[in-house]
Amino acid sequence: MNTYLLLLLELLISVAASLLVLRILANPLIRTLGRICPDEESAGFWLSYTQVMLVIAPLILVLLMDLFSRYGTPQDSLRLALLATLSGLLAGLHLIGSRLGRFVTLPERKDAGQ
Repeated sequence: MNTYLLLLLELLISVAASLLVLRILANPLIRTLGRICPDEESAGFWLSYTQVMLVIAPLILVLLMDLFSRYGTPQDSLRLALLATLSGLLAGLHLIGSRLGRFVTLPERKDAGQ
C-alpha cells in the first residue's frame, strides 16, 4: 500500500473518531460550560479549546505511531493508528473530565448529621 495513502487513512481514522466523540459530547459540554463559566465568551473559548485539543491529541499520537510502524504491515499500521487515536481521546477526555469535575457539587445527604 502506498505510504502516503496509508498515512492519510490513519489521519482520517483519527479525525473521524475525534469528530464522533465531539458530536456525542457537544450538547452536555455546552450546557456544562454555560453553567460553570462566568460569561458566554469564556464558555465559547473553553468549548473551542476542548474541541481543538480532542482533535490534536489523537493526531499527534497517530503521527508518532506512524514513525514506529513504518516497516510493519499496513494492517499493523492501521491497528496502531486506531490504538493511538483511542489513547489520545482517552487522555484528552481524562484531562477534561478531571478539570470539569472540580466544579461538580454533590448534594448533601439529609441523614449526614445523624
